[in-house]
Amino acid sequence: MDKEINNVSLNKNESVYKGDETLNEFGMKPLSAKNYFVYGLGNFASQLSWTMVSTYLSIFYTDVFGLGTGAVAILMLIAKVWDGINDPMMGTIMERTHTKWGRFRPYIVVGAIFLVIFTILTFTVPGFSSTGKLIYAYITYIGLGMSYTMTNVPYLALPVVMTRDPKEINKLNAAQMMGMTIGQIILNLTVLKLVLWFGKGNQAAGYQSTAILLALIALPIFWLVAYLSKERITVKKEDQGKVIDGIKLIFKNKNLLCIMLYVMANMFGMLGRISVAVYFYIYCVKNFQFITIFMMMQMIVGTIIMPITPKIIEKIGNRKTAIISMAIQGTALIVLFVGPYQNIIFDFIVLIFYGLGYIAGPCGSCMMVDAIDDFDDKYGIRNDGMTFSLQGTATKIATAIANSAFLVYCN
Repeated sequence: MDKEINNVSLNKNESVYKGDETLNEFGMKPLSAKNYFVYGLGNFASQLSWTMVSTYLSIFYTDVFGLGTGAVAILMLIAKVWDGINDPMMGTIMERTHTKWGRFRPYIVVGAIFLVIFTILTFTVPGFSSTGKLIYAYITYIGLGMSYTMTNVPYLALPVVMTRDPKEINKLNAAQMMGMTIGQIILNLTVLKLVLWFGKGNQAAGYQSTAILLALIALPIFWLVAYLSKERITVKKEDQGKVIDGIKLIFKNKNLLCIMLYVMANMFGMLGRISVAVYFYIYCVKNFQFITIFMMMQMIVGTIIMPITPKIIEKIGNRKTAIISMAIQGTALIVLFVGPYQNIIFDFIVLIFYGLGYIAGPCGSCMMVDAIDDFDDKYGIRNDGMTFSLQGTATKIATAIANSAFLVYCN
């Protein structure tokens, strides 16, 4: 088993494994291909719930569950606002957890169980009255969001405790982005077909059975990630500052605040597009035949280019890569909006161009790591859990605004 490093301010040339010729320049045993593969599986498992929810929950609520678009808009806004508050709370709790298994991995093990339960419950239609259904939707959807937070915040924070090498961190983040895009492709290829196959004319039963299948596949994958992604960098309890001091320092860090704005803008475009995609292809493009291909085209492109993103980032840096990505994807969405979107060939070309923007997939997390290291260097306080929780906060606020704005507009 890997030895742990108990000093997070490890110097670049300080040796940790005496006499081991395989050490990298940071004095640590290099990560293996297995480490990257297993860590990437974690985001694949996340998509078995996240893509199911972000892509199909709105249409499930309105067309199957029986809620009005206005009620769904308010529900999603309230739930995501609470998620935005809940994420930093989770980050604070987990970074002050000290166990022999580490600070983050125990929450992945436990959180995955709740994620499975609430994913299934969210896609279950109870035999309640309209009011009862609305209350049930609030309880299950908010519970799902909290379960996702409990699982995903520590998962995203794992790279900073697995290695000190920025190149390895870039590769880990690229691996989890590949897991995300592959998961999204598979979900978009299979979900509607599974709903039809399981339901046999009963959409409610189809969605519930599909959610059960995907949730049960995700559970052992999360446990495998938690077991094999060792936390080799730890923080001693006595070295941690007060929570209130950590929060104050976060708001003094201009670089971190800029990253939050970047993540929010990026997620607003990406997740907002995903949330309304089914409606767009059904009611605007009016060609249900190609909906599966439309949903996965840009992700296929992203998956193809993702392996080269660490090299691009290494050459031009996270900042420039992120700017290029936003320019590509922003242009693509504007062109899709103003162009002849009922033309199938036009849609394919635009979506392929949009997919090129996935080159910046790991940038947000990598810039987070830079901000964490900046904290450590300047103040001697390492708020890795809280910092990565703010990435989740930015994502959920962007999603809430995008989803609610669209549903209110439709209503």
